[in-house]
Amino acid sequence: MKRKNGQVPGSVESAKLYQEQYRGSPAEEYLTARGLGGGVEKFLPGYVGDSVKTGHEKYRHHLVIPYLRPAGIKYIATVRFRCIRDECVRDFDGQYHFLKGQKEDHSSHSKYMSLPTDSPRLYNTAALITPSPYVAIAEGEFSAWAVELDGIPSVAVQGVSAWKDHFDRAFAGYVKVFILGDGDEAGNKMTEKLASRLPNGVPVELPAGSDPDSLRREQGDGVIRKLLGLEG
Repeated sequence: MKRKNGQVPGSVESAKLYQEQYRGSPAEEYLTARGLGGGVEKFLPGYVGDSVKTGHEKYRHHLVIPYLRPAGIKYIATVRFRCIRDECVRDFDGQYHFLKGQKEDHSSHSKYMSLPTDSPRLYNTAALITPSPYVAIAEGEFSAWAVELDGIPSVAVQGVSAWKDHFDRAFAGYVKVFILGDGDEAGNKMTEKLASRLPNGVPVELPAGSDPDSLRREQGDGVIRKLLGLEG
């Protein structure tokens, strides 16, 4: 059962336990390879390694993504788990699929898992209290990391079907809300849907097959700012 403040019970304890197992873990190697290592101190990822909370056995070998609130780690709303098992994220030669332009293979299970009783929510809500005339909405947590690493406040949504009506109000005061769905069919649907809902929404078309973190990894710092016309 959720607490009245929307915090899923056990989230803080889970985040702290798994954060302690992050350094030197497969999760650290994975995020570094994706070019997202610079966001670790801000976003506090974790890894489900040898020490596992009772009931979390199914999350073993998953990267942990805490949903931090602006007030700090004691007020984490929830955590999500992202599969990074070798057989899912690496090719036969040991290289990560994403480094070869390939899709990971999570066909036998879900790539992401949430805690029981949890429901879709916005990621990185601290971006919404950052003084700025603009904010970005990305598709997925890693994409929000990449946008933030380029100096642009960004939240993430867990896909087009995860958008809730009450999310609209959080973006009412901005001059521009950049909408960055991934460069695929699902991302295009998300971009179109949010652009139709938000009067200040600015749809941003990404190259086919790309997302913000792949763009930064391949083209370097500043590419997202340039894409949004903010390089000045």
